[in-house]
Amino acid sequence: MTRFLKWFLLVIAVLIGSYMAAKWRMKFEVVEFLNNKVPDHIDFSYDKLKINLLKGNLEFENVEVLSLGRQTSSCEILINADELSIKGFSYWSVFFEKSIYLKTLMLTKPHLNFKTCPKEEADNAAQPNPINLLKEIFIEELIFDSGMVEIWNSSKEIELLSVESIDLNLKNVSTDPKVITNYVPFEFSDYGITIQNIKAPLGAFEVLNMGAMTLDSSTLKINDVSLTTALSKSELSKEIRYQRDHLNLSIPEIIVNDHSYIMKNDSLQVNFKLLKLLALKLEVYRDKSRLEDFKRRPLYAEMLRKLPFKVVIDSVLIEKATVLYEEDIPNEVQAGSLRFENLDASISNFSNLAINQENLIIQLKADLMGAGDFNLNWKFNVQDPRGAFTISGGLFNFNTASLNNFLVPNLRTKTTGTIDQLYFTIAGDDYTATGDIKMKYEDFKFQVLNKERNNVKKVLSFIGNLFVSDGSKADINGYRYGDISTKRGENKSFFNYLWVSLEDGLLDVLTGNGKKD
Repeated sequence: MTRFLKWFLLVIAVLIGSYMAAKWRMKFEVVEFLNNKVPDHIDFSYDKLKINLLKGNLEFENVEVLSLGRQTSSCEILINADELSIKGFSYWSVFFEKSIYLKTLMLTKPHLNFKTCPKEEADNAAQPNPINLLKEIFIEELIFDSGMVEIWNSSKEIELLSVESIDLNLKNVSTDPKVITNYVPFEFSDYGITIQNIKAPLGAFEVLNMGAMTLDSSTLKINDVSLTTALSKSELSKEIRYQRDHLNLSIPEIIVNDHSYIMKNDSLQVNFKLLKLLALKLEVYRDKSRLEDFKRRPLYAEMLRKLPFKVVIDSVLIEKATVLYEEDIPNEVQAGSLRFENLDASISNFSNLAINQENLIIQLKADLMGAGDFNLNWKFNVQDPRGAFTISGGLFNFNTASLNNFLVPNLRTKTTGTIDQLYFTIAGDDYTATGDIKMKYEDFKFQVLNKERNNVKKVLSFIGNLFVSDGSKADINGYRYGDISTKRGENKSFFNYLWVSLEDGLLDVLTGNGKKD
């Protein structure tokens, strides 16, 4: 063996030995860091650790991270993952720039399990066990691959949210000793999220489901959204003492453009440029045999003001929607129903910011019962404590017999005739509403039915129609006029308020002198 070859083999042996020693030292330092530098409320465990010094790679197999103590709204966070891999770890930045730089951090098949805080702890804004970060951390790319998420209540008896699959990609993630103390303890420049099969119970009766959601820095898309009452109509009636709506809402697609989210002082603000809901279908059923709940129901302005977060949406569009309302009175007949089809609506200035004093404006048009064109214009100031609003609209070419599906089972009346044109304007607040109405109609009549709803009470119908003008005593344009003056039932919804106001105006048109004041 030549002298050169001996020296060469010696150098190779020294390099290999140095590498092995450095690798052992690196593994020792990582283990030492995890054992001694991780905060006491965080427990980090794994089955196997692989290190590649030349590439700056670390791989932990079968990772488990348990964090105890209040973390935002959670008091326990458990993360299991098949693998935690770190690629492109920069030794230079650690030793010479006093920072931690990673090219990629990936969690493979992570399972995130959150347990919320008990109420007494959630009300306490203090956050124990803070992380005292000594160095800045920068990660070029953070990846969650095929993850799952579960959120449970404080007793871990009720699942508040489940996500079957989530893929997450964050770009240029960074944190430092100051940022780590924020509500969101890191910053990032760009992101992409894909989520499959989201389920969340909303209270004791309703469940929210989403089939898929994709989210990036500019667009949010959600498919197959449903909000439904978990029980059947009959089951719900058995469970409740007071009247409650049975809901079935489905939205095949929701699109959001130009969205952003701002966290400040533990308060969230949601900003959307455009929110579009396509082919929405809403079915509402109410069993009127239950007791009436006399608790006050706030109007929409008050409900928006009291949301637990701030929201700013420049424009909301609803396209080709269907709304069906059924009301079942205990009379052993089919429930009465009102149906709106081909409903298109636009909402502008949807905001609950205190500095926004402009009106929220809603405009919609729809087919009513497949027998007439209906439109509505509605505006109110969210910040007005009186709940003041103005609402106007019209109904055209409406065959009133189509209302019998609602009138017969609920009011024991039938109608005939046509409303050619109807216009109304109502101004109101949380207590009273006034307005005016005008209507052009032909051969309008109603009939009062017996208790079984299968025969006409001819005497009552005759007397009633004596007080209903046949439309002959109208102005030169064929209109009769009426006034609206109603008081709000504070335990009723806004739409009941609108209904009784229109009912009052229609009665005045039909039985009054029909003249314009």
